[in-house]
Amino acid sequence: MKVYISVDMEGATGVVNPLQVRAESPSEYAFGCKMQLHDLKAVIDGAFEGGATEILVNDSHARMINIDVSQLPQNVRLISGNLKPLAMTEGIKDGCDCAFFVAYHAMAGTVNAILDHTVSSKTIFSVKLNGKLVGETGLNAAVCMESKVPVVLVTGDKAVCEEAKMLFDNKRIATCAVKEGRSNSCATLLPPEETYQLLKDAAIRALKTFNSTYISQDPFECPYNLEITFRQTSQCDAVSYLPGIKRLDGRTIQVQCDSADKIWRWVDAAVTLASSATI
Repeated sequence: MKVYISVDMEGATGVVNPLQVRAESPSEYAFGCKMQLHDLKAVIDGAFEGGATEILVNDSHARMINIDVSQLPQNVRLISGNLKPLAMTEGIKDGCDCAFFVAYHAMAGTVNAILDHTVSSKTIFSVKLNGKLVGETGLNAAVCMESKVPVVLVTGDKAVCEEAKMLFDNKRIATCAVKEGRSNSCATLLPPEETYQLLKDAAIRALKTFNSTYISQDPFECPYNLEITFRQTSQCDAVSYLPGIKRLDGRTIQVQCDSADKIWRWVDAAVTLASSATI
């Protein structure tokens, strides 16, 4: 069994502050990388104990060069670096059987969610997919589902775990909360020793459920109606000039995608253009 792991950083054990997830703040960022690796190794241990024979990890945070490959065990492969066509789901089509989303955060606008945002905190206010508000969990799930790779585990703070349960309507999705937000940048934390065991057990539980019953998940159907609301009208101006884009109002654009693969390509293109027009 080949397990796919998309690993972010904001939802990692102990992480609460933007400085801890940005390379521009070296000492704080080193802590974020350490905790990201901590959570990743916990679910890897659980996955192997739960029956995985191969694991493919996709570094999915920021520049996507956060994970030290020398710290990973045998039979694990790491996708590192950016400019990925499928972004946070790069590699999902490489013969994977099921997916873990590790150290994830809640969508932009979520109350008491640590470092909540959707793709870009500077440009994107909200995203809708087929009329449903989604964060990165939802966007990535759409790609996984179209690739027939069920998402069986989501880890992060309490808020993203609740988001995942609502997205999948509690259909055999395992979650593991390693902290509970009190605001955007304050949380009640659990010590790493405790979260390691919780994460490992969650991974084992997720694969046990996957092995016992095929998991059918279909939160979205093709074609995909993607709506992006930007923080500034100038950002929307820049993106609205692209062919195939329909502008809905001062800050919102809409585009139709005939495959889930194109969702991330449009989102990445929109963020790049919007960033250039930020006032």
